[in-house]
Amino acid sequence: MIAEVLLVLAGHSSSLFPTDYTINHAIAPLLHPGEQQTLEALGLIAFRYRTIKTSCHTLSRSQSRYVCALAATLGHILKQDYESLVVETEAKVLKRDAELVAAGAYVPLAAVRAIFAEWDAPLAALVSLVREVEEVDGKEKGGWKPGPLIDLLVARSKVGVRRIADIIGRISVAVQHVWRTQLTAFLVHGSLSSTDPLATEDLSIIPAAVPSCVSAQSRDSIGYIGRAIATVKAAKWQKQIPRDLAMEHTTMLEGVLPENQHSFDLVISQIRTNVGEWLWQNVLTKKDVDEAVDSLYVFSFTLSFEKKNPYLLVY
Repeated sequence: MIAEVLLVLAGHSSSLFPTDYTINHAIAPLLHPGEQQTLEALGLIAFRYRTIKTSCHTLSRSQSRYVCALAATLGHILKQDYESLVVETEAKVLKRDAELVAAGAYVPLAAVRAIFAEWDAPLAALVSLVREVEEVDGKEKGGWKPGPLIDLLVARSKVGVRRIADIIGRISVAVQHVWRTQLTAFLVHGSLSSTDPLATEDLSIIPAAVPSCVSAQSRDSIGYIGRAIATVKAAKWQKQIPRDLAMEHTTMLEGVLPENQHSFDLVISQIRTNVGEWLWQNVLTKKDVDEAVDSLYVFSFTLSFEKKNPYLLVY
């Protein structure tokens, strides 16, 4: 029976659990109530694992690159962590490991249950996650936008159970990496993806394309930088952003994620400063500079006049 239980835990079907995780009615009378309870607990773990694997397969065909990244990362984590535990347990049984095989003769179901107990909460949380993702992704129109999806993952990673936080945190980071790649293309090259773009055709930032952990100031800066780079590129001016500055900005962006708001804000602010200084030195004409100086003069004069005449109302 232990061999069949391990096969079930590995994701294979079995006559032990003909439907979900309920013991076969023909076998149940032959088991002690404690054995039945233990088997059904292991069956529930296997059932949740199969549910997640099926969802990953479905989500991997999503039109959203962000959902595909979620599915691929989750599948990798299950293979690396959960499936390796199944293989490791099988090896211990075959080697008659003293910690698992009682008196070197048989394997108590309770011992197997104890090994996989650590996956009870994580698998339950992951089933809930993939069902929510599938529900929205399956809609004909809309589906997941990067902003709300990253928000969901960041929120779900902030839980008290360490393993759940670790797994969903790793998924969140993978999805943020995809978003950061799109952001880098926009801020460094002024280019937008045809699917899940960060901005519209007129280079206005799409609200749902940016996670809520990105501050309003950084959103504004992202729009400014992207429009500036795209405009310079489209105009085909003789002077373009230097390659070394573009590489510097790429390296800066690769070192931060949007969920680390403070660090992210600093990087975006520095890139905006760099781009603004380069535009001022290389793109703006003497006329642009003269107009900027005149505007600054008018602003300063108006501000000084209002301070000297605080009670003057102008209609």
